[in-house]
Amino acid sequence: MFKVRRFIAISSDLFVVKNLIGSLLQGIGVAYLIPALIAWAYPNEINYIFYFIIPGVLSILTGAWLGRHSNQIEDINLRQAMISSAFVWLIASLISVVPFMAIAKMPFVDSWFEGMSAWTGTGLTMMSNLESYPHILLFWRAWMQWLGGIGIVLVALTILIHPGVAAARLYRAEARSERILPNLVNTSKIIFEIYFVLTLLGVYLYYINGMGLFDATIHSMTGLGTGGMSSHDLSIGYFNSLSIEAITIFLMIMGAVNFTVHYKLFKERSLKPFFEDIQVRYMFMFLFIAISLIAYTLFGVTRSIGASFRQAIFHAVSAVTCTGFGIADLSKYPELAKFLIAFLMAIGGGAGSTAGGIKLIRITLMYESLKWTIQESILPKGAIIKRKVGGYLFSEAEIQEVLGFTMTYIALLIFGTVALMLRLNVGLADAFFEVASAQGNVGLSVGITSPLLPIDAKILLILHMWIGRLEIFSTLVFLVSIAMTFASIFSRD
Repeated sequence: MFKVRRFIAISSDLFVVKNLIGSLLQGIGVAYLIPALIAWAYPNEINYIFYFIIPGVLSILTGAWLGRHSNQIEDINLRQAMISSAFVWLIASLISVVPFMAIAKMPFVDSWFEGMSAWTGTGLTMMSNLESYPHILLFWRAWMQWLGGIGIVLVALTILIHPGVAAARLYRAEARSERILPNLVNTSKIIFEIYFVLTLLGVYLYYINGMGLFDATIHSMTGLGTGGMSSHDLSIGYFNSLSIEAITIFLMIMGAVNFTVHYKLFKERSLKPFFEDIQVRYMFMFLFIAISLIAYTLFGVTRSIGASFRQAIFHAVSAVTCTGFGIADLSKYPELAKFLIAFLMAIGGGAGSTAGGIKLIRITLMYESLKWTIQESILPKGAIIKRKVGGYLFSEAEIQEVLGFTMTYIALLIFGTVALMLRLNVGLADAFFEVASAQGNVGLSVGITSPLLPIDAKILLILHMWIGRLEIFSTLVFLVSIAMTFASIFSRD
């Protein structure tokens, strides 16, 4: 008789996953404590710090208890790493509801939506009249996006988890594969240092161009983290400044570029690695095509070539980098412009960056694989074709994995679009735009996302944000493993 129990060692998995989650929960608990420091700058908000300190301390204590045997873990398999990674992103968003419910008086589902959107670097929001909220709550959203951009697991690797196979498995499960240095922990530290320096640079550039220090900090964190949550309802459009928009475009592109490229830029002190990177080249190619078409469609709305290109450039970059900042009301855009922006959101930024989406390297590889297939049919039998992209040789298995991921991503995107159309009775362009924004962890909206959404539609978008952030497979493994575990518990010998 076929038994599910053969495929999943429940006691072993629970022991490993419990201890890994414990270590990661401690990191989330520490993150919860940081916003309390804002009270030093804004003493009138001192009463709010307990909504951060109490859940933060509880997370640390719970994590310490769960992870008390973590030193006994010698190795973990990829499934266990995927389960841990998927679960910790889910629990992080659930833990994060306290400030939203207590300070902003938001319902639980809206607060969960806000927490998931922040941690996943999406930027879709249930909040309005942002200027009316305390600074500590606005910083909390930006802080989660900043940490979420670099990755909960990557932060944990840098601070908490000991070097070894367990760390490497988690790193891969969190949809990262780039190695700047041979040692994984040193790689994590280098990435964190580059991320921190670029964030400080963003704060400085914003500040000297007229933005207040608090706003500069918020927008630098969410710009580089490609999260897009702002401290103003009008987002970057609130400032109505070309220099602010230019700085934002710079930060968004930096956030969407592979950190290996950043490392080479710092090490070689040259822009050559940036322009040589194949993902960067494809990004600018897509941007050139999309900006031209979007600007053309917008001319009928703005009646100004300059305004059309200004909006097209900003929103195209915001979409492909999966950031979600805006400078205009996208609900008024023509259908074609919405589709073009949605396609850019689905494509996404570079692998090994803070951006979401399918990722440019996968799009590049799919295009190249089509060329290789054509070459195989034309060239003589036995001819050797080097499947090489960006200096790396891809195996047939890797190409199949990319194709499988892309097809799954598109299938989920179509499913969400159809579900949203049927549930809300909205048009194809609007539904596709909103789901692409959620699954690509972008945050641009055509006005669908709001507290007025039905609860099931909110949960649908929450799931798309969660699935998209972990690049689908970790969440699918998590859900399947949970189902298999329950099946094995209730099955009879």
